[in-house]
Amino acid sequence: MKIIILNKPDKDIAKQISEVENLCKAHDKTKGNISLDQSLNFYPEMKSLFLLYEHDKLISLLSIFMPKANEAEISAYTLPGYRRKGYFKILLNKSIEELKKYGLIDILFVCETLSNEGKKAMQKLDTKLCFTEYFLAHRGRLKDFNNKHITGIEIQKADFKDLDTIAALYQQIFDDDYKDAKSMIIKSLDADNRDQYIALFDNKPIGTAAVSFDGDGASIFGLGISPQYQGKGYGKELLNLILKELELKGIKKIFIEVDSFNKSALNLYLKSGFEIDFSYDYYRKNIENFL
Repeated sequence: MKIIILNKPDKDIAKQISEVENLCKAHDKTKGNISLDQSLNFYPEMKSLFLLYEHDKLISLLSIFMPKANEAEISAYTLPGYRRKGYFKILLNKSIEELKKYGLIDILFVCETLSNEGKKAMQKLDTKLCFTEYFLAHRGRLKDFNNKHITGIEIQKADFKDLDTIAALYQQIFDDDYKDAKSMIIKSLDADNRDQYIALFDNKPIGTAAVSFDGDGASIFGLGISPQYQGKGYGKELLNLILKELELKGIKKIFIEVDSFNKSALNLYLKSGFEIDFSYDYYRKNIENFL
């Protein structure tokens, strides 16, 4: 057995991960993918990818996504023929050793809702189901949209001069810690494959949204309107303006995620041409309970 711990994979390892992922998805009848883009991690130097080999064959892997200072998301795959042999536990213990260096408080385990094997693993770890996140895909052309500004809001691409403004919006909209919000926004502004937007009404910043690009696809994230301006249709128009931007760029595949607590956002997305593709369940456990 050999274990490799990395900050990010090279092309060869990324290909190996994709092969393991596809075999697991075919066996478990699931759809989701582990993101290998760790650029939003709060600690960029942190080792976030854990790989276990038998006879030079990748059989188990674990990935850490840590956009906030005190919370990490863990996703993992083990080849079907090698399960229930303790490989996931070995990688989990290695990842906890790494996370302890950064004073982590909570671990969120990401498990696709359709994965029965994943649910069994969560029961064995004695984790607590916290929420479900829906992964939605846009179907067809835009609905109920025209080029007129119905509510009068506008969007503009942000740059570093807008950092504090966007961070303040993240605090108001998502109840984020300022340090966490600022870290994520800096990484988003720095990235070549992301666009960060501000929504303006009467030249006042009232909302925010960001887009991550991957080939001919794009994912919308961090979309929201400041609480004092909610309930006026601004959220719907902000979404439509972002969709219009993506349509003009020729983007064909558009995705968005929303958690089960945000019923109003889920309804908005469903009415705006999105359909639920699949979902993830998030299970929480305090890191002290592993020690």
